[in-house]
Amino acid sequence: MAAPALRIVVDGDSDKVYRKGDKITGRVFLLVDKEVHIETLKLIFSGNSVTKTTRPSHTSGNTNDGTRRQEFEEKIRLFNREKEFFSNLTLGPKKHSWPFEFRFPQLTEQHFKRLTHGANYLREPHVLPPSFHLKTSVPGGTAQISYFVQAKVVISGSKDTKRCKHVLRYHPRSDIDEPRDANVMSTVLYGQQWKPAKEKNDPKSPTSKALSLRLSNKSPRIVPCFSYTESIAPGQHIPLSICLRNTRDPTNKARRECILDSLHVTISTFSTVMCGHSLTLPEDVVSKHVSCIARTNINQRLPFNEMKRLTSNFRLIDDNECVPTFKTYTITRRYAMNVSIGIKYGSQQFTIRSSTPLEILPRISRDNLPLSSEEIHEVEPLPLYRPREPSKEFAPDYESIYALSPMPSSSTSNSLSLVDSRSSSVYSAGSGSGSGSGHGTAASTPASEIEQPSLECGLMQADWDSGYPM
Repeated sequence: MAAPALRIVVDGDSDKVYRKGDKITGRVFLLVDKEVHIETLKLIFSGNSVTKTTRPSHTSGNTNDGTRRQEFEEKIRLFNREKEFFSNLTLGPKKHSWPFEFRFPQLTEQHFKRLTHGANYLREPHVLPPSFHLKTSVPGGTAQISYFVQAKVVISGSKDTKRCKHVLRYHPRSDIDEPRDANVMSTVLYGQQWKPAKEKNDPKSPTSKALSLRLSNKSPRIVPCFSYTESIAPGQHIPLSICLRNTRDPTNKARRECILDSLHVTISTFSTVMCGHSLTLPEDVVSKHVSCIARTNINQRLPFNEMKRLTSNFRLIDDNECVPTFKTYTITRRYAMNVSIGIKYGSQQFTIRSSTPLEILPRISRDNLPLSSEEIHEVEPLPLYRPREPSKEFAPDYESIYALSPMPSSSTSNSLSLVDSRSSSVYSAGSGSGSGSGHGTAASTPASEIEQPSLECGLMQADWDSGYPM
């Protein structure tokens, strides 16, 4: 007897991304071809965090053997919901189905004590992390966060439990309901203040000579002020700005300036994977650095004490790598933004550097994202399609054209043969089956569009009946 076929069908799009509080509905199908006794049929809705890694294993007396590795694995159930459809029931040959309904919780459910796990272990319930999968650089090292519904059926007399799983994609819900720009933070980089050496041809102000002489004798003392954002969502513009303050001329009466020479922006990703217990807690860290902006020879003016925008349309690519920042029991995902700004003052150069943590927020609906400057000034779309009345012109009356054309008597038969070979609807209708030619065809033009034969056409038919050779 073939084992019953078990299947789960979830309502909606198979690629749907679920958010906090979303409902999951569907049906469990069990196809039975022969009467069978079922001990139990249940459905599990759960979220799992699984981490794996390996470490070199040294056996006693053989410390040089680095080929053997010890495996570590830890599984944590983020939450668990179960629904039992029935138990100890006999089913006849039929396709049976049962509906189900679950809802994503807001928080995880597990609690852990400090004595059981290390200090870096997140022990309290927290917001559900997003679906996640990562392979570490360590052999056999992986990290996975998954959500699923799984059906289990136990058949009487069978030792095996039949299972069927349907994986669900989950991402946290954004708290941003209205379109807005990212929050901007400003910091004064006192540790990177710079005093360039006095230039021989130091730029002078077109103001009074006395003021120009007094200010030009002092080289500027430059203190950079950098503006950035600490949190950003995919699709939002990442604003970066710089202001160079000259503490010796706060109002820039001498009208001095620097030159923006280069800009480099790198976003770094750090993923931490832990598994084991407090005594043996192997931890793998995976880092990745992506160069987002690399511009040189920019050659833009930077007047002192004026804020200068460095980016205008700098956005994160919304792909699988752009996972929101999260921290769960054994897996952590965080980001950092590193900025390097090249500045010139006369013939001298110096570099401003900034490294700040960057929190990537959950995705925002496109309807709630502010339009970029490119989208605002994009090409005007084509006008909407408007249907027009169909043309009332018909095909030319070829019979009239041939009849009105001067034809030598020697070529009359050829002309008529040409008309007959084209299977003209008017000619066929006029000749009928009594022409005796055997070449008559059915009309291909609707009767409502056929014009009455003209006088010339009548002459053609009369000449044909008079015995023109075929």
